[in-house]
Amino acid sequence: MNIATRSARVLTLLATMLLIGCKAAPAPSAGFADPKALTRDPKIPFDKFWRDPDTNWKSFRQIFIAEVNTSYMLKISNWQEGERQGHFKQDVANLADYTQKAIIKAFQDDPNHRFKVADSPSHDRHELIFEMALVQVVPSKIILNILDYAPFYAGDAITAVRYLFCDQSTVAFELRVRDAATGKIIMLAADREAQRFAPVDLRQLSWYSDAKEIIDQWSKEFVEVIDKKPDEKIKAQPAFRLLPW
Repeated sequence: MNIATRSARVLTLLATMLLIGCKAAPAPSAGFADPKALTRDPKIPFDKFWRDPDTNWKSFRQIFIAEVNTSYMLKISNWQEGERQGHFKQDVANLADYTQKAIIKAFQDDPNHRFKVADSPSHDRHELIFEMALVQVVPSKIILNILDYAPFYAGDAITAVRYLFCDQSTVAFELRVRDAATGKIIMLAADREAQRFAPVDLRQLSWYSDAKEIIDQWSKEFVEVIDKKPDEKIKAQPAFRLLPW
C-alpha cells in the first residue's frame, strides 16, 4: 500500500466519525405539492407526506409515470456559470429522463408485481397517475471544482476530502399522485436527500453523477410507499455506506 492510498484511508476513517452532522435539511416548498397538506410522517422515509385517508388504495392495479417536471428547479446560480451554463438545460433534461426511467424500472422490477406500468395515461378507475418534480439539484462543490482536473486525482482521495468537509450533493423532489378516473390528488410527498458516500468513479464523473444514486433509492421507496399497508413503516436508507476497501 503506497503513502497516498494509506493517507486517503486514514482521512476517510476520521471523516466517518464526523459524518453525523452531514444531513440534508428539508427543502423549502417549490409549490408543486401543496405545502399546507404536507406533514412529517415517522412511518414514511420522506421529509413530508400526505395520503388521502378516504381512498381505497387496494382498488388500484396500474400506474402511469408522467414525465418528470424540472420547471421548478432553482434559478441559475454561480456554480452554473461559465462553460457548464451552456450545457445545464440538457443536463437537467437528461437527469429528468433518467429519473422517469428509474421509477418505471422500480415498479416493473417489484417482486410483488403490485402495479402494472401503463404506457400512457387514461381515465381507468384502477389507475394512478404519478407526477414528480425535481425541484433542486445541488452538486458537490469539490466534485464541481475538479471536473476539469479529475484525471490527476485519485477517486478514493476525493471521497476522503469530501467526507472531511461534509461536502455532499443534494437532490430534492415534490410528488403528486392522482386518481386517474377523477383527477383528484390522493397523495403528496416531498424530500431532500444527500448522497450516500462511495468511492468516486472518475470515468462516470459529472456534476449530477451523485444525484442518480439518490434517485435510484427514491424509486425503490416510491414502490414501497404506494403499496404500504396502513400500519407499516418504511425504513429510510442510511445516510452513508461503508467503502468497499
